[in-house]
Amino acid sequence: MDKYYFFIDIDVSKAVIDVSYFENGTAIYLGQYSNSKRGFKSLVKDLKQQTQHTTEEWFVCFENTGSYSKALLYWLVSESIPCLEENPLRISKSLGLRRGKDDKADSKDICKYIFEKRDSIVATILDKPLIINLKSVLSRRDLFVKHRTALKVTLKEQKSSMDKDLYEELTVENLAMIKYYDKQIKGLEDRMNQIINSDPVVAKNNELLKSIIGIADVTAAYLIATTNNFEAFTDARKYACYCGIAPFPNSSGIKKGRRKVNHMANKKMKSLLSNCILSAIQHDPQITKYYTKKLNQGKEYGIISNAIKNKLIHRVFAVINRQTPYVKMMAYV
Repeated sequence: MDKYYFFIDIDVSKAVIDVSYFENGTAIYLGQYSNSKRGFKSLVKDLKQQTQHTTEEWFVCFENTGSYSKALLYWLVSESIPCLEENPLRISKSLGLRRGKDDKADSKDICKYIFEKRDSIVATILDKPLIINLKSVLSRRDLFVKHRTALKVTLKEQKSSMDKDLYEELTVENLAMIKYYDKQIKGLEDRMNQIINSDPVVAKNNELLKSIIGIADVTAAYLIATTNNFEAFTDARKYACYCGIAPFPNSSGIKKGRRKVNHMANKKMKSLLSNCILSAIQHDPQITKYYTKKLNQGKEYGIISNAIKNKLIHRVFAVINRQTPYVKMMAYV
């Protein structure tokens, strides 16, 4: 395990970053810098004046604030400075009850957090460029799908309160916009497939995933993107937990509640799996038999669908680990 001796926290916002470092049991606020390469270089220059340790012995922690923190992450990795882009919720829960919010105080508090976790922290490893590009294309596709859905739904809801001639005029414009988004989405899906097929290993995993009944192009691409081509996740149970479909105990003392899934999840993957099971129920004899059996036993649809999602995830990791396609089998009794 790597040894780190100088701990730094950075509170990231759109324009600026607030920086603190830990020394002699105390979090010391260093200052505020611009959220840019120029600001990052100035920060490292000032930090070198505060410690004798080399940058390889530093450890920088900051919250994942989406696009705002990505420039900092990429720059630190390029400079070989160990860093962790941490989940904001994990940090927030570790700090306990707090009154008010202040960037300077946040920076000092998170600095203490990372020092306390120094024996278990693991530096963030960047996704491969292929995965980064794939995520960007999928994110863009999601945006266009959302806009297309809005165009399809909102005008219909306004029909009853709108003049007939105006409604027909807007409908023509809507159809033109929907056609435009259809074309854009198709282009993004073609680009998605080009990215996947540019790497033989990724392309093979993609084909293995699509051999599973119920999993098509977009879901397979998301599985590759969210697992970093199955390097970030190698265990079906852990990935099911990440997707919010793994049930956990719900009991306290003499109270024995029903097992529940946790709301902290990748909601997009959970939604995609919900679509997958509809196809699996129709076309997979095993899943169809299981679904019918559980319905006849009086099980709720939500419990049955969650169990089928877990079956699909276990099949996903089975075909990837074996590196052989899924074999469709006859229904069992």
